[in-house]
Amino acid sequence: MRRRTQYLLLKYRLPAILLAHLTIGVIGYVLALGLRFDFDLELMTAFQRMELPLALLLLFRTFSYTFWNLNRGYWRYSSVSDLINLIKAHSLTSVLFAASIFILRLDGFPRSVIFIEFAISVMLSGGGRLATRLLCEKFLERQGKHGSSSLREVIVLGAGESGHLLIRNLQSGRMGYKAVGVLDDNEWTHSLLVSGVPVLGGLTDLEAVLERLPRVTSVICAIPSLSLQRYKNIESICRKIGVPLKRLQSFEDLALIDSGDTVERLTIESVLEKEINVEHEDEIRRAVHGKRALVTGAGGSIGSELVRQIAPFNPSRLILLDNCEYNLFRIEREVRREHPELAIRAVLANVCDSERIERVFLNEAPDLIFHAAAFKHVSLVEGNAYAAFLNNVLGTRRVLKAALKSGASRFVLVSTDKAVEPSSVMGVSKRLAELIVQSVELMREESAGDGIRLNTAIVRFGNVINSNGSVIPLFKEQILSGGPLTVTHPDVERYFMSVREAVRLVLTAGTLGSHGEVYILDMGSPVRIVDVAKKMLALYGRRDIAIEFTGLRQGEKMNEKLSHEGEHKAKTRFKKVFSVGGDSVASGYILQKVEELERRLSTISDEVLGAAMFRLAEESFDNLRRGAIDKLRPQVA
Repeated sequence: MRRRTQYLLLKYRLPAILLAHLTIGVIGYVLALGLRFDFDLELMTAFQRMELPLALLLLFRTFSYTFWNLNRGYWRYSSVSDLINLIKAHSLTSVLFAASIFILRLDGFPRSVIFIEFAISVMLSGGGRLATRLLCEKFLERQGKHGSSSLREVIVLGAGESGHLLIRNLQSGRMGYKAVGVLDDNEWTHSLLVSGVPVLGGLTDLEAVLERLPRVTSVICAIPSLSLQRYKNIESICRKIGVPLKRLQSFEDLALIDSGDTVERLTIESVLEKEINVEHEDEIRRAVHGKRALVTGAGGSIGSELVRQIAPFNPSRLILLDNCEYNLFRIEREVRREHPELAIRAVLANVCDSERIERVFLNEAPDLIFHAAAFKHVSLVEGNAYAAFLNNVLGTRRVLKAALKSGASRFVLVSTDKAVEPSSVMGVSKRLAELIVQSVELMREESAGDGIRLNTAIVRFGNVINSNGSVIPLFKEQILSGGPLTVTHPDVERYFMSVREAVRLVLTAGTLGSHGEVYILDMGSPVRIVDVAKKMLALYGRRDIAIEFTGLRQGEKMNEKLSHEGEHKAKTRFKKVFSVGGDSVASGYILQKVEELERRLSTISDEVLGAAMFRLAEESFDNLRRGAIDKLRPQVA
């Protein structure tokens, strides 16, 4: 029914508007004659005053409206430019009408009617448009989507062009907000109205205004040129009062508002053309439903998204483990709000604390473990080999050993493409973590488990868009602070994937792996970081910010790979998900060397430890390369 109505409105819209204009023309002309002849019908309806002049007037009015496209506009969006075009059209009509009266020499036609008709018709046409716009803005749109009582009150910072544009959009009610006050440091604007909203003072009055208006739910900053220091001061005030601060970056936020039922925002994922893969729902549901799932690093960017995607599959219990109190509190509160029926346990623990981890695993008895806890910031970890080895290597071994002892059925390690031929301490620590997971059979023999087989899998992916410590949030921060954007090298490339893609790959691997197989996603072609920077600037509409090249930092590579030399890529039953693997490494040797390094931790420096980690990883690569070469040699009978 709705589509039928929309079709009829579109089909007959132009004739209806033309008819409305002609009707206004008739009414205006009749009123002009009535005012001139005191509404004496006999004098008004004379042929030389009614039929012929009216026909000429409507003909010229139709021509003028068509010339200035007044028959094609939306009255609900009428503006000053429409009013100017309306006056132009009526002026041309009056000139042509007066000329025709003069040429035809119509006796008894008063010239004053031409001027009276012009004034009345402009008022009727302009008033009709204004009334339509006011009706739509003040009643129809607000009642159609948000009841007037449900609009959330906000304070707008800035009475300039951005503030005016923002308030005009808020007044439509489509965004769900209502501006109740404006703050601006320009004293000339104080006590004035911005589109009907009062200016209550300067930015320094924000705290007092928020205390005086307790119903305000948000503060929106519409001053693109505001300094970073001033913005942080305002942010601290809002945090103190408990009101969120939102920033309007140029006109981006308004330009991306859709007037339909849904609001779709342009994201860096769409700019980088990253497809979000949401397949494999049924397989993941069968693997997770009714099971006890545990996520380490649950408060991080990957861990928190894992929690969000696992929860809808209805595990019997969801255990969130993290050593950051705030991150753990935040994700626990979010999941409890979104899934109040789900059994949730938040565990504040460090994966390096073996006694604590084993006790948690024995008490909770998880079936599925998703190990996402890790240090991952390349440049920071580079000078902290001790922390990387303790958290990324030994932490993985201790979680894996606890999983074996508690009788878990599946363990999935979240790894990275930086573990492939690593040039950084972070990458080599993740490579050693992969080798430990692939040594699970030896660990099972050493553990006190009850003999239940632990299926293991490793997920390896590239840069996750908007993850903590990644380049995207860094670029956002630099753009909001006025730049410049810093890029290490003009030719450095990275694979990018959305956090949703990355987590879906982790969950998919949870249905596949059994012996430490490594899974990767078809991520397309790598993207130059400088191109990402340019697209971020375009996304924010900031062509005034420069890009500076700082040089590669220690441990960074120009390009990343998804598999080692000697690993073989193979298809899985899932589209775009591949497994990579090579000949087995000397698992017992790897475990032995890791244990030796652990015993020496208190006596060696970060530099010595980092070098030892690299040597150990290189030995595993040599094994892979030898296996690949042996496969190429001809078999001798």
